[in-house]
Amino acid sequence: MNSKNGILVFLDRDLKAPQPALEKALKLARAAGQRLTVAVNSDSAAMRRAVGFDEQRRESAERQIVRAWEKRIDDLVGDVSVEKRVAAHRDAETALRETVVDCAPSLIVVHTSDEGTLKRHLFTPRDWLLIRHAPCPVLCVHSPAWSDPPRITAAVEPEEEPGGLDSAVIHQARYWSEQLHGELEAVHVLEHPDETLLLVAGEALPEYAASAKSIRDYHAKALAEFARRENLPDERTTLLEGPVTRTLVDYCQDEGCDLLVVGTVRRNTVERLLLGATAESLLTRTVNDVLVVKPEDFESDWNAPAS
Repeated sequence: MNSKNGILVFLDRDLKAPQPALEKALKLARAAGQRLTVAVNSDSAAMRRAVGFDEQRRESAERQIVRAWEKRIDDLVGDVSVEKRVAAHRDAETALRETVVDCAPSLIVVHTSDEGTLKRHLFTPRDWLLIRHAPCPVLCVHSPAWSDPPRITAAVEPEEEPGGLDSAVIHQARYWSEQLHGELEAVHVLEHPDETLLLVAGEALPEYAASAKSIRDYHAKALAEFARRENLPDERTTLLEGPVTRTLVDYCQDEGCDLLVVGTVRRNTVERLLLGATAESLLTRTVNDVLVVKPEDFESDWNAPAS
C-alpha cells in the first residue's frame, strides 16, 4: 500500500460537534505510522449574513473562525503532530476536490451523514462525492467506536480474475487488519436473479431452478479458491445468499462487524440510476463503518484540470 502522502480526514463543519472521523483517523495514523492531514471547510453562511457586505468585517471574522478551528483541532489531537488545512469555501464540492488533489492521500476518512436516501440524491453529501470521484480508498465512518480488536469484513466477488478489484479489496482489508491487530474475514454474497427477470426468458425459470444448487456450488468453490489464493483460512470465509446490500447489512449487524471493506467502480449517472451503487446504498443502511476501495485503473475526473 502506498502510504507516502498519508491519511486525509475531513471534519464536520460544526465547531463544537464530536468528530468521529478524526478519532478513527488518528487511530489509523498511529497504528500505521502515517502522516495525518486534517481538513475542514470553515465557511459560515451565518457569519456572512451577520456581517453583511462589509468586506473588512468579513475578512476579520473569517480569520477568527480559522483560529478557532485550529485551536479546536489542537485540542482534539493532543500531542499528535498533524497538518491542518482550514479554509473557507462557499462551493463545498470544489473545496473537496482541491484538497484531495493537492494532498493526494493514500486514504480519506469522512463522517457519514445521517441524511435520508432521497435527500442524498437531491443534495449529494461529502461521502458520496468522495466515493464517486476521489482516486483513493474512502473510509466512511459512523459514531460508534471499534471493538478491540476490530472485526474487519471484506466483501468480495471471487469469480473475477485474480489481480482485479477483489485483490485490491482484500489487500486493503488485510493491511488495516494487520495495523489494527484486527480479525479479518471475507464474505461473498450470491444474489439470485429476480424471478420476474427469469419469467421474461420463459423456459429459463425452470432451467435456473434446476441448476440453483450447481450455481451455489460454483460460487462456494470460487470463494474457497479465492481464500487459498489470498491465504485465508476456510473458517474465515462465508458464502451468503440474498440481495447484496440487505444481506451485507444484516450479516454485519448480526456478527458485530466494525469495518466492511467493499469495492466500487466508476459509473455514469444513468448507470447509477438504473443499477444503483452498492457502496453508496450501504452507507444509508449500515451502522458499521464502510471502507470503499477503487480498482487500480479507476479514472478520477478530479485529477483533470478544473474547467
